[in-house]
Amino acid sequence: MNFITQLISLISIFASYVEHPGDGPAKKEQVKQMIKDALPDEQWKIDPEFFDFILDISIDVVVMFLKKGFWKSAMKVLAR
Repeated sequence: MNFITQLISLISIFASYVEHPGDGPAKKEQVKQMIKDALPDEQWKIDPEFFDFILDISIDVVVMFLKKGFWKSAMKVLAR
């Protein structure tokens, strides 16, 4: 469970880092690569194709929550 919590945290940080209007698929690929670069090789005890599948879904869900919550609130503050 700790791995999932860390993965969600990394996705949140990296998605926020690459966020700009448009270019969704390219941003997702950037986040996936950043996560793969950040995780040590010894944690790769999972099929790479399955991990890509998990990343695709996880990134979509985390970004959906960020858009509805944190990023929306941040834009209101920045617009002042």
